[in-house]
Amino acid sequence: MDNDRDILLVAILTFITVFTWIFFELVKTTKTTTLTSQTQQLISKVDTEIDTDTLDRLNLRQNY
Repeated sequence: MDNDRDILLVAILTFITVFTWIFFELVKTTKTTTLTSQTQQLISKVDTEIDTDTLDRLNLRQNY
């Protein structure tokens, strides 16, 4: 009976340790960034508006 209690205590402490470790790793990962400013500029929002004028001119263009 005493052996079962010791195993349960070790299991609970191991679970708490692993959970705390994962939690703090996630917090550290969200707080730090590895992106350089150049990379952040490259992945910035892209203009999604379609220029219909240019598409119309391309359709009217003649191929030789």
